Formats: sequence, structure tokens, C-alpha cells
Amino acid sequence: MAAVDSDQNLVYSSTGRLIALLENALGKKAIIDRQPVQPGDVPITFADVSKARAKLGYNPRVKIAEGIPLFVDWFRKNNP
Repeated sequence: MAAVDSDQNLVYSSTGRLIALLENALGKKAIIDRQPVQPGDVPITFADVSKARAKLGYNPRVKIAEGIPLFVDWFRKNNP
């Protein structure tokens, strides 16, 4: 899952969701070597983009589910 909170400042995504999006965009199944939880591991990550929004005018318009395939296409075109 990837989402922006109601204030539009907190962006979060689970690792599993990112892997699924990458698998779909690449047309390949990821080889995952699951290991026990390590010290410092987190189940979900959060990014507060409020400072980037205030100082840089950062305003993400592309949802992660749309952006991953766009990135994969761009990467393939620029890295033959």
C-alpha cells in the first residue's frame, strides 16, 4: 500500500506492496529470501514531505502504482 495522509504530508508504503508493483511492472517474480526480523527492521516506512512541500513546492501528483511502471519504462529506455 502506498498513500498520502489527509494532510498530504505523510507518504507511506509497505515493502510487500512495492515488491508487488515492481513485479507487475517488470513482468518478473521477485526472488525473496525471507530472513528473521533484524534489529532496526520496520514493517512500514513513512516519509514526511511537509518540509519539501514548504521549501521546494514539492507536490507529488503521480501515485506509486502509476509511477513504478513509468519508472521501469524510463529505466529500460535509458539503460539498454
